Amino acid sequence: MLWSSVVDILRGSLFALAHWCGGSFGAAILLASAAMRVALIPITFSATRRRLIQETKLRTLAPQIDALKKRHAEKPGDLALAMQKFNADNGISLIDRGSMLSGLASFPPGAALYAAVRAAASRAGGFLWIADLAKPDRLLATGAAALAGAIAWASAAHGDSKSTSQLLPVLMTATISLLVLWHLSAGVALYSVSNTIVGAVERAIAQRTIRSSNT
Repeated sequence: MLWSSVVDILRGSLFALAHWCGGSFGAAILLASAAMRVALIPITFSATRRRLIQETKLRTLAPQIDALKKRHAEKPGDLALAMQKFNADNGISLIDRGSMLSGLASFPPGAALYAAVRAAASRAGGFLWIADLAKPDRLLATGAAALAGAIAWASAAHGDSKSTSQLLPVLMTATISLLVLWHLSAGVALYSVSNTIVGAVERAIAQRTIRSSNT
């Protein structure tokens, strides 16, 4: 099958990259994951930028949204209609078709590399303090989850606008990451760390372009 052939090619490329990295398969995973994520930025960047613009708009409009919720607190149907009109008047789209398309386009290459990392982990050896990249590493899983949560918290708002109400989705991000990585191989956790870091850099660049366009 085409999919298995692609995964096999990527797996072989990981071992070749590991040889170039002095035999370190862990370093190869980090580099390959980062390279793949960077290569996808032309597909994902515009969606990231649109998402940031909408997040900023929603924060600005939050008082008006809260007022609508209070006004129609006892009439869910009226609230739904009012929110629909409010979103249309303010250019807020709950479904971003561009984001959906970019997600669909970027999923196959990312999934193929993920599958290659999982398939190759059994022959990967160790990395840093990790004795076996094929087995879960609790410390790495915890660190990767903490990194995901920290970046989610840093991205949630700006300056004084951070509040405890934003803590729940951050905790969910960290908890889900921990639960998933706790049972997966350390090689996959390294893949997650690399993707998280490049994703944070992409978001920071998108925020800078938005600020530049507003000045």
